[in-house]
Amino acid sequence: MNADMIAAWAVENGFHAIDSRNYRRHDNTGVITIEIKRMSFLLIDERQGLRPRLVSRLFKDISLTSGSGRLQGLLLDRNPNH
Repeated sequence: MNADMIAAWAVENGFHAIDSRNYRRHDNTGVITIEIKRMSFLLIDERQGLRPRLVSRLFKDISLTSGSGRLQGLLLDRNPNH
């Protein structure tokens, strides 16, 4: 994966570009922000009444073949008990 692939995935999944490296999506449970860094990205999951959940991954740790699935998995893994 690389920064362009993360950005494209974000747009395809309802995130709005704040700028070229930051994407945000609002839903009924809260706000999710993706910050794209030089070699990694940071996902910030902010739900009402809960502490923000931070998930950081290096691009090299997400394979091209399963990249979009793994990104989707980070969103689906929004356990309200964390």
